[in-house]
Amino acid sequence: MKTAASVLQEMMVKMGEIPDYECISKSGPQHQMTFEYRCKALGFVVTAAARSKKEAKQEVAKLMLARLAAAGHPVPPPYGLFSTNKPQQGPAAAAEAAEGGGVSAMRPLEARSHVALLSELCAEYRLAAPQYALLGDEGPPHLRHFTVGARVGDHERRATSTTKKAARQLAAAQLYSYLRENLARVTRDFDEEDALVRAVGKAMDKYSETRDIMNRPNLGQKISEYHLAFPASKDESTLALGREALWSGTQLPAEVRLAAAASALGLQPEWVALDAEGGALAVLRLLPAEPALVFAGRGRAAAAAAALRYLHTVLT
Repeated sequence: MKTAASVLQEMMVKMGEIPDYECISKSGPQHQMTFEYRCKALGFVVTAAARSKKEAKQEVAKLMLARLAAAGHPVPPPYGLFSTNKPQQGPAAAAEAAEGGGVSAMRPLEARSHVALLSELCAEYRLAAPQYALLGDEGPPHLRHFTVGARVGDHERRATSTTKKAARQLAAAQLYSYLRENLARVTRDFDEEDALVRAVGKAMDKYSETRDIMNRPNLGQKISEYHLAFPASKDESTLALGREALWSGTQLPAEVRLAAAASALGLQPEWVALDAEGGALAVLRLLPAEPALVFAGRGRAAAAAAALRYLHTVLT
């Protein structure tokens, strides 16, 4: 099978262009160096990192092919879709997972979390905090493509992928590369490895604080404002993902829709069956949440439907 770089080269030659590759950074100790490559083609720019220049070039070519496929260009299989190789866990993966973003299954994003790097870069140089928004969702259920926008001030980059998490990472990677290039003189002392270590520390602190808060009931919670407590505990980007999950797939069973909405909101459904007069009662609890979110019904479908009605009410 032809390599990704060969396939991309042949595609571009047919279109009268040549892909532009550039090694834009290298980091890590000498025995474990990481190289980051950038590829430009047809107006698109993507980046990828790997342990060698040769591998990084192949990985960035795969990303570019997937990006071109998402834009509607005919890309030979299997390069039209991202690789689903299991990612390695590292500081970047821990930081992204702890903040709710997860880790993409694409190999180019294994080496680092550009979401974490972009956040640290903005914090260190007093730029506006990065904002993310879901801008597009298209394709059949088995081949969805999501477009996510990353914005810092007036600068925005968009990326499309087969998962929201991967699209978020790609958009962050493009915006991060743009800022580093255009602010190279003032950000030359920015250390990516230190930034990732700080991101992990902040993520762990946030996790510990959240766990402590969730383990302690809010005794000052007013009953009249009970319905406002849950949405107030989530940031706007998480709420937007939750709304999108609620409004899509309306023809799917209630349990399936609930699972998608709960995942988007960072909740985990927990089911318990209770014996009751007239038949078993299905009890659903969404964790973690404060105040507690508990729903019941004659069967799991009924309980899931009740949960969906509640989420629809508080999120819209």
